Amino acid sequence: MKRIEKILFLFLLIISSTPSFSQFDTESNDSLENMILYNRQNTYGIVVHNLGIGINYRTGKRLSIFKTRMFEFEFVSMKSYKQIKLINTYYVNSKRFVLGKMNDAFFLRTGIVWKKLLNRKPYWGEKGVELRLIYGGGLSIGIAKPYYIYYIDLVTNQIIPERFDPNKHSSTDIYGRAPFSKGFNEITVHPGLHLKGGLNFEFGTQSTKVKAVEVGAAIDILPAGMTIMYNNTNQLIFPQFYISFSLGKRFNKF
Repeated sequence: MKRIEKILFLFLLIISSTPSFSQFDTESNDSLENMILYNRQNTYGIVVHNLGIGINYRTGKRLSIFKTRMFEFEFVSMKSYKQIKLINTYYVNSKRFVLGKMNDAFFLRTGIVWKKLLNRKPYWGEKGVELRLIYGGGLSIGIAKPYYIYYIDLVTNQIIPERFDPNKHSSTDIYGRAPFSKGFNEITVHPGLHLKGGLNFEFGTQSTKVKAVEVGAAIDILPAGMTIMYNNTNQLIFPQFYISFSLGKRFNKF
């Protein structure tokens, strides 16, 4: 899971350094003469929740002065609150692993998010924060990739990568986690729904650029369930608390 988090961090670092994205960080205050009501908006962001990390993209339009509708695409990792990392102290250079973990889990979400303006700054360029209520939902696809470990065969004394089996493997004969690439050909998908709600705090000083922090709660519901830990099979509901940071732009499209 750490490798995925590093990849997501590197991805965001790269796109934030490109001219089309880094322009959002160099702001000068708007003047009253340049005030325009823009009807389109695109944002990119990073999401951190209590059980993982992810990225999202939103695009949409203003429906009125107070309401904006956004189409959202989001990809997040998901851990179980029951998982604990261990290390086998009986062997030198052993690697960390999660005992009882059956799958690495991820969620691919697509849906609609509405933003309702609650508090508006007097005009763009003044210091302050615009506060918006956010709510929405849509489709959610749970992705389960089998969790592989290095198993020590006590008969042959070989270290073998195997899919974790609670009936076979114990903490004393696991050498550590196998590479994340193991098990991609065994991925399963679990369709469902997701809902979210929260508060969006926008603090940019230019009307064409978006800088926002969002806090809220989300829940993924999978009717057929998905398993992360063997002692919690076919989990149906995955609640989370999240915080996200996003950058973007506003523009007109007629």
